[in-house]
Amino acid sequence: MSDSQNNVERRILEFLQKKQTATNTAIAKEFSLEEKQVNVILNKLRQEGLVQFQQELRLTRGELIMARISGKGTTTITSTKTEKIESNTRKTYDFDRLSKAFRFASYAHQDEFRKGTTIPYIVHPLDVLSILLKNEASQDLVIAGLLHDVLEDTPHSRKEIRRNFGDAVGALVEGASESEALTKGVSNEEKKKTWKLRKSERIEKVKTAGREIRLLICADKLANVRDLLDDLHSKGESSWEKFNASKEEQSWYYHEMASAMVSPKGADSDISNTTAYQELARCIVEVFGA
Repeated sequence: MSDSQNNVERRILEFLQKKQTATNTAIAKEFSLEEKQVNVILNKLRQEGLVQFQQELRLTRGELIMARISGKGTTTITSTKTEKIESNTRKTYDFDRLSKAFRFASYAHQDEFRKGTTIPYIVHPLDVLSILLKNEASQDLVIAGLLHDVLEDTPHSRKEIRRNFGDAVGALVEGASESEALTKGVSNEEKKKTWKLRKSERIEKVKTAGREIRLLICADKLANVRDLLDDLHSKGESSWEKFNASKEEQSWYYHEMASAMVSPKGADSDISNTTAYQELARCIVEVFGA
């Protein structure tokens, strides 16, 4: 069901709520639809228990239906309006804590650069920060976005993160990090040898992770694939040479990771409805194909 179709159904329910009862002709006129389209929508809403038919008059031109909203339909409208109010509520952030996290991350990554470039590494955590802020992440999750690579790529420890930013941030950073035994103080050559193992472990971890860790990893992957798209547009296929794995292996990893982030619809851990995940899915297809 498309968003536009869902929107029409919701608007028809609201129309019936105001009018108490209406014929398909009146509804068709109100929403500039054909009467047959209205009948299909009303029948669907009736099957879902959201409207009740008061009478059906069979005419030469088709079926004239008089319908009214049900109690269940009223509840649905109220719930939808409540969700809208909640989603439009502005989140507030403690920018002193964010500034502290930025300073910590900047210091931790001060000698690092983005792979194969002279670009300071800190731009990547900042990209992740931006994605999380635009997806209404919590304060702790946004801070974890700034710090998400500290455990893997720097000498700083779990204890330091927890001491400076709290257990919640520490748990998020740890949940989004690869095994320290395979990354902490390990040379790039050794990381190449364990690439498939590390990525396989991370995919399995995401499958059972909660929503916040999934969103954090999604923001990380999205920031990376955006950079990859920029490189491919400017440098072409030579962009793959700087990675520890081939294009085919990277394709496997991104597709599997994207699949692992999706839970059954309605599950608390599912992030498939976020703009971050939807952009990630589009970018993966653009880079690697479906």
